[in-house]
Amino acid sequence: MSENTAMAAHGATEESHDFVIAEHGVHHFDTSRGLIWRIFIVLLIITVLEFIIALTPGLRQSELHPHGLIPNNAVVGIFLGLTVLKAFYIVGYFMHLKMERINMIYTVLLPLLFIMYLITLLIIEGTGSFR
Repeated sequence: MSENTAMAAHGATEESHDFVIAEHGVHHFDTSRGLIWRIFIVLLIITVLEFIIALTPGLRQSELHPHGLIPNNAVVGIFLGLTVLKAFYIVGYFMHLKMERINMIYTVLLPLLFIMYLITLLIIEGTGSFR
């Protein structure tokens, strides 16, 4: 089947060939718009959860609420976990590394490990002068 015969079978002429391509692009645009909204909702829920934990009085322990439900160490761990989760979503979907899992892990976790190592060294060196 020649190209003109195939185009005529689909109701397209040679002049309207560009229109068919644009029509397929619009369908792809709607699909990516829905994906972006889903990612936005997930990131919004994670952020709202972080704000609830941070700003709800009595939920976490503090000087004003020593008998809070969540200890401060657990709050820090929860914030770090939620932040890494948000970083995975951002890197995975907006930097297009979702299918390249090893690159995504290197992009998010490797800098986090280096930062944690730096903080550990700073704490050790900073408290060394008090011994």
